[in-house]
This record gives sequence, C-alpha cells and structure tokens, in this order.
Amino acid sequence: MCGRYSLAISPSLIRQMLEDDGVPIADAPDDEGSEAPHQSYNFAPGSNGIVCTAGTHHRGTQPTPNDSYTSTPDCEPHQTKKDPQEHGGEEVEFKLQSMNWGIVPSWSSKNAASTPKAINCRDDSLRTPGGMWQSMKTRKRCIVVAQGFFEWLHVSPKEKVPHFVKRRDGRLMCFAGLWDAIKHEDTVDKRYTYSIITTSSNQQLRFLHNRMPVIFDADSKNFRQWLNPRQTRWTHDLQSLLKPYEGDLEVYPVCKDVGKVGRSSPSFILPLSDKGNGRDIARFFSSTSQNSEPKKQTGMGKHEKEGNQDTSITNAKLSPVERAETNKKHKISDVSSPTSKRRQVKPGPPGVKKITDFFS
Repeated sequence: MCGRYSLAISPSLIRQMLEDDGVPIADAPDDEGSEAPHQSYNFAPGSNGIVCTAGTHHRGTQPTPNDSYTSTPDCEPHQTKKDPQEHGGEEVEFKLQSMNWGIVPSWSSKNAASTPKAINCRDDSLRTPGGMWQSMKTRKRCIVVAQGFFEWLHVSPKEKVPHFVKRRDGRLMCFAGLWDAIKHEDTVDKRYTYSIITTSSNQQLRFLHNRMPVIFDADSKNFRQWLNPRQTRWTHDLQSLLKPYEGDLEVYPVCKDVGKVGRSSPSFILPLSDKGNGRDIARFFSSTSQNSEPKKQTGMGKHEKEGNQDTSITNAKLSPVERAETNKKHKISDVSSPTSKRRQVKPGPPGVKKITDFFS
C-alpha cells in the first residue's frame, strides 16, 4: 500500500531531473499560480500531484496542455520527445500534468465526489479482463512522480513507527499509475485523477509491509514501455512490468509528526538519530553533499546545534545550485569571524629590566 509520499519540489525542477535522466518533456505545469500542483513533504490523498503521460499528435501541430492525445496500437516504445513514426506522420511526446490523487472513474455519477477514492490499484487486479480499471489500463497509463514514500511499521498493537523509503542515489521515484478524467454537464473543465499501482514488497521492505508501489527507473525501457501511447491492448508484457523493485533503496524511521495530515516539514524525510531522540540532520546531508561542514564544538552547546539544524532544513528547500551557493556563504562566514584584539603591553620604568631578560 502507498498512502503517503513526499513531493516538495517544483514542476520545473522535476522537468529538469527527468530530462537529465533522458526523458524530454514537451509541457509541464507552472511552478506557481492557481493551477500549480501541491508541494509537500507529507503528500496525502486528495492533493494535486505531478504525473507524466505520453501521447501522439500529427507532425507540424502543437497540442495545447489540456488536449487529449490520440493513440495508435501495435507500436514499439518511443525513445524521444518528438519521435516521428510510420503512422501517418505522428509524433510521440511526454508531458507533465497536475492531477488529483484518488481515482474518480469517468463513468462515475456527480455524487461520486463524496465517496472514497481508490488511491491504490493492486497489480493482480489488472490480470483479468473487465472491472473498473479496464479502460484505464489500456489507454490511460501514467507515471506518478515522488521523492519517496512513507510506510508505518507496527511494533505493537498500539504503536506504529513511520519509515521513509527513497532511492539511495537520490533520483526521483517513478511509480506506475493509472489516470482518468471526468466532466459533468454542468461543469466547464475536466477533473483529472490518478491511482498508484502496488505490488508485493521486495526483500528489503518485507519487514515493513507486504505491499509497495511499482517503481520504474526513468532511464529504463520499462518506463517507456509502460507509457507507450500506441499500446492500447493489455498484454502479458505490460502485466510483467508490475513487479517488486530490484534497485537499491534506503529506508529509515522518521519522526511521528508525519502521521498528521496537513503538516509538512523537511524534517519529515530526515532519519532519526541513533539514540532515537533527535534528527541527525548533519549526517543525512553529508552523504549527499560534498560541501557539508563538520559540526563545531563550542561552549554554546545546545543552542549551537539548533542553529546548524535550521540551516540544514533551509538548504533542503533550495535547488542544487542554490544549496551549493548557500553552503559556500556559510563556509566563508565560519572562517572569517573577527579575532580578539591584542592587549597592549606598556613599557616599564627606565632602568628596570624585564624578567625575560635574565634568560636571554
């Protein structure tokens, strides 16, 4: 199951990170404004997240952000942002779109807004024909973008400990997903929603939960095969993509405040210290940054430690370029503190020798 994840970066940075992984993006939502997706370290169902879809349009035309894509069956996975194929001059494009987490099927009644939404879709529920996922699994496959996800470990009947799971290399997590859109007669705009597909947990996460999201590498063939807009029939090859992740993940306990929906803090994705009574922020950032500074030992004690903590949390919100610049400034300020003035020694009376003169 995946009921909470983290996504606290802008669409423009997501676009850049995907393109760095070889996924060129033709269109993406704005970073700010009423239509901008939600950013949170504690991303909950009902929020507008970022999904990646792929579609085709005829060469020489420019689709608008809300245009529906057309699909052509039986085509190999595309490799580029605009990839002319032997299908009447059609081109394939990737795009990022803001959608609401929790599927509302296109055939739902208007009163469906008050009913529980399917935030997850089990992989085994897609094996058989029919059901609520039939039209989505053939034509409305997507990738849900995240930085990592949360899962709770049941240590006793009354106690659960939240854990954060992320890629060890720090790259984006790309969950397999399904989306749908609905438009009622008395509304102007379509409502886009999505669900995250889950599968059996891999060996690394089995201690935590028996289910986990299906995760793709952005630079993999599986990523493109899942999004291929011309594959409009559900096949064994598509079903076989839905399997436990084989890459290297990092999982660790985090503070229990993440359990409160609506709260967001960079500390929610940082590991607890070895003693379990604080957040070892310095150690967390030292593993991902070459500019991290060792802690100072001063007489300020706890006050000094909390000051370093605030700086690390602020840096977590910055882009990689901004974070590097900020670290540089802090480093300069650390080594350029003013030195104490030297005490002026007054000369003694004439004829009186200094005690050091007797040892010269």
